[in-house]
Amino acid sequence: MSEEFFREFDRLFREEMRRIRKMITELTNISSREWEELSKSKRPVVFGFTYRWSTGMEKPDIRFFGNVKPKTPFGMKIEDTVSPAYDIIDKDNHYEIVIELAGVRKEDVELSVRDDKLHVKATSPYRTYEGMIPVPQDAVTEDIEAKMNNGILVIKLKKSKDKRERKINIE
Repeated sequence: MSEEFFREFDRLFREEMRRIRKMITELTNISSREWEELSKSKRPVVFGFTYRWSTGMEKPDIRFFGNVKPKTPFGMKIEDTVSPAYDIIDKDNHYEIVIELAGVRKEDVELSVRDDKLHVKATSPYRTYEGMIPVPQDAVTEDIEAKMNNGILVIKLKKSKDKRERKINIE
């Protein structure tokens, strides 16, 4: 591999790490009054991220999860719902979306697909999960399989044999 490849890898990695550090810094700069309010509510503070950069990807895929969200124009807020951690695995003829829903039973999960996004809502005695997961462009959303075991939801989406092409009208 060329030296240029590693320089570009290093540049992108540093850029993404700056973004992660900014989120963590904003989280740790919550005022003492905000922390006091949080402790009164007895809500957990969940903040994390997954980092993936594999062959063929132009840049890393960083996904934040938890109930800590950025607040506009700056700062952080703690929400009642937790964004679940998930991963999209590209298999030969299908995708598997693996979603972590700790403490949730399958009876307490609602799934739907709308606007090329998988909508997930789940409740447990400890927290409420809610999130929208982008569906890969070539996934077939008419025939979806879902299985759940020990708080891990696995959704299987078949791949379309032909790439979806959308015509765009120009006015």
